[in-house]
Amino acid sequence: MTSTEAYLYTRQEFAVLTQDAKDGKPNARKYIIIDNKVYDVTEFVEDHPGGAAVLLTHVGKDASDVFHAMHPESAYEVLANCYAGDIEPVPVAADNKSAVFAQEMRELRDKLEQQGYFNSSTGFYIYKVLSTLALCGAAFVLLYLYGKTSTLAVVTAAFLVGVFWQQCGWLAHDFGHHQAFKDRSFNDVLVVFLGDFCQGFSLSWWKNKHNTHHASTNVHGHDPDIDTAPILLWDEYASANYYGSLQDEPGTLSRFFAESVLPNQTRYFFFILAFARLSWAVQSVMYMVSEEAINKSKKLRFFERSCLAAHWILFTGVTIAWIGNVSNMLLFFFVSQTVAGYFIALVFALNHNGMPVISQEKAETMEFFEIQVITGRDVSQGALGDWFMGGLNYQIEHHVFPNMPRHNLSKVKPMVKSLCKKYGIHYHDTSFINGTIEVMSTLDIVQKLSFRLSKKSF
Repeated sequence: MTSTEAYLYTRQEFAVLTQDAKDGKPNARKYIIIDNKVYDVTEFVEDHPGGAAVLLTHVGKDASDVFHAMHPESAYEVLANCYAGDIEPVPVAADNKSAVFAQEMRELRDKLEQQGYFNSSTGFYIYKVLSTLALCGAAFVLLYLYGKTSTLAVVTAAFLVGVFWQQCGWLAHDFGHHQAFKDRSFNDVLVVFLGDFCQGFSLSWWKNKHNTHHASTNVHGHDPDIDTAPILLWDEYASANYYGSLQDEPGTLSRFFAESVLPNQTRYFFFILAFARLSWAVQSVMYMVSEEAINKSKKLRFFERSCLAAHWILFTGVTIAWIGNVSNMLLFFFVSQTVAGYFIALVFALNHNGMPVISQEKAETMEFFEIQVITGRDVSQGALGDWFMGGLNYQIEHHVFPNMPRHNLSKVKPMVKSLCKKYGIHYHDTSFINGTIEVMSTLDIVQKLSFRLSKKSF
């Protein structure tokens, strides 16, 4: 072999090479596979623009489909710096439905790209941004004209602000996935404006969680969106882990949650949704105070901090300046926060909660596309429902094609559904009400398990 020839790893060699990293040894080198090439990402992990956590979930694995779903073509240039060799391809067995399904999904993606389904409508996003900002404008006009004299005006304005925050969240989500512009910097500017400034949610805080969620959806121990202990437990893995961690002299608070809170989670689920928006806003501020921006940029960190500060200054200033008394100020704060909390969290809960949670071991035997389909829940609705859920009711389509503009998701839904039927991949499509019932049923199953575990633990 000449010095210019790439080393060809066998799959067995790669398994041995990556075992230390999988075992969690601190100094182990970290390798991934993309398109039958091996990359040593050990030094790159902390500099990964999408955050270290998402990359670490795929160390020792084939990350080809995740890479293509989440990165532009320019990412190959960065990837080349980590190249360590080639690896022998794995033939797709005809009886491996997950692998054959994944191959057809890749072909579908290529076809949809050629047909323009990944191209956004500028008019659609101009309309969405302006109509969303109009909600805030209407709320501010109400407060300015009637905030000192009418409680009804204060409540109406608060409701509009809550809806405004929800719709900003969906738009920030679109731009965060780079659905609107080919130049990613334009998308990032709008995420900081709509997310950090308008909504009060940090781009870096959100992306650090959300990228990992997309890469390892509903995978226990990897997906941060289902790691909500000790407030809520979504599956038997989480329940067993939580109660197992309390075996050695739990504190008073931990024991209280284990015995009196988690076994009753269906009773308080809807109550705590009211605080979801405020909780995420506080987490965003705490993250940007203590952490770097997700891409390590000091400039982005400065802009995010400035926009978050400006959000709270504006919100507080308008509340004090245009509302006539303290009781109405508190009412405005409470109604706006709870409306946004409910309207955002109810949609989030329908996306994946109550759908299968997969162990890390099981996930390694499944293809990316199958995981995305079986862990997602589509919600069939009309135009009003599409607006309310911001396109997230096409959750399965969004997860297999995360950078496809939301206005095209409904068009590709029949294609994805047809392929799932062809290969026997479970595709779950339901209504808003039935989906919510499924979420509550899952919480009920897990709370009963929590009750039994609490009796065994104490």
